[in-house]
Amino acid sequence: MNDILAHRAPRRKLCAERSKRLLLSTSVIARALFLILLLPLVIACTGSPTPTETPNAIDQIDLKGPIALTLWHTQTGANGAALQMMADDFNKTNQYQITVKLEYQGDYTQLYQKTLAAINADALPDMSVANESFVADYMKATPSPVVDLGPYVDSKKYGLTRASVDDIFGAYLATNRFAQFGDKLLSFPLTKSVLVMYQNDDVLKELGMSSPKTWDEFEKVASAAKKVSADGKTITRYGWAVIADPSTFNGWVLSRGGRLMADDNKTVRWDGAEGLASLQLVDRCIKAQWCYAPKSFDYYADFGSGKAAFVMDSSLARPSYRAAMKEPKPNWRIVSIPQQDASTARTVAYGANIAAFSSTPQKQLASWVFMKWFADTTRTAMWSIASSYLPVRKSAANDATLKNSWSSTDPQGKEAFDQSGTSQPEPNVRGQQDIRTVVADGITAILTGRDTPEHALQLASTKANQILKDNQ
Repeated sequence: MNDILAHRAPRRKLCAERSKRLLLSTSVIARALFLILLLPLVIACTGSPTPTETPNAIDQIDLKGPIALTLWHTQTGANGAALQMMADDFNKTNQYQITVKLEYQGDYTQLYQKTLAAINADALPDMSVANESFVADYMKATPSPVVDLGPYVDSKKYGLTRASVDDIFGAYLATNRFAQFGDKLLSFPLTKSVLVMYQNDDVLKELGMSSPKTWDEFEKVASAAKKVSADGKTITRYGWAVIADPSTFNGWVLSRGGRLMADDNKTVRWDGAEGLASLQLVDRCIKAQWCYAPKSFDYYADFGSGKAAFVMDSSLARPSYRAAMKEPKPNWRIVSIPQQDASTARTVAYGANIAAFSSTPQKQLASWVFMKWFADTTRTAMWSIASSYLPVRKSAANDATLKNSWSSTDPQGKEAFDQSGTSQPEPNVRGQQDIRTVVADGITAILTGRDTPEHALQLASTKANQILKDNQ
């Protein structure tokens, strides 16, 4: 800096001398004109600092291996084997000698509880599978243990291009940005699904009806699907198997044009007309006995045997429905859940993500490199085939292997994928994990006849808003 000032000093002196001589030899008018003409000369003589772009600290890291990482997860069976296959492939092919070790931690609740314990014990893994509601609760710790992935995505050396970011379905990224924490990107999409409707086409053919697009049409078709035994005492077929799931309720509200949260994320908005209409439909169908509340996961077999004409469930459940089909197997497909306005269809997106925890710059960057690799077009297509989760990228639709899988063994996978663009994220605020329980309890109270839609919704809303207030 001293060198720069020393270089500029003679230039300032020379400019001042020139200005003085000129001003003494000119008229008043000429002096005025001269002052106007002098301005650029003054600027040139004094100089002005050139703005520079703030460097991204991630770009300054020279990633060198070997680097060992741990990833806590929940996958079992075929999906667990598929995840191990993916990790093995990454370990063998990445250029940085990064090794990812998978560690199974039980179901999502167990994983959540173990991670909270690990935060308190300062014994976190490098990465963990996490629902958004988990991440929001992890952020209660001080200092925050969750890594902001925004700078990694923006890195010129290690990040994603704008086109690559835009290729990821908007809802899958949006759910990982936390407005409550400065809109930071605190996790990255991994296992994604959308709420869809499983439909028995044979029942529709028997009724001479078309696939319902709106909620009014759905009520008409599903109620007509009810079938009673010859003696009139036993219901042999229901129109709808209702699952008391909070994500499903969120989908109902969105499909009716409603919102899930207020703009400031301090109160819920599913307690309006859209939420009430959803619960009133459940109340009507239960009382008229054209829908029912299945026990546990009985709805897989009930749909496969023709006992239930419609089920609204996660797109991930396709293999479970397929395995439960009984001869003669019904003709079935996946369609959009009913809508208030079919021209502006909306459903809910859910599923887990990966979060990285604070460690060293090398390990944090290595964790991001794994997330980026897992979410590229080829890998997300491969993971979708192996696991039945949906690809996180639009471009996966052009992957030859995935297209072959859809056409040969999983046509319902393509039907589900086509709804990815209509999906909306669930709330990711602190306390959401507890709010989910409140919503599920409210739906169950209606299914069992213990409460009215109006009171159940009001009670759930009051409890949810108090939870949000307690977690501000």
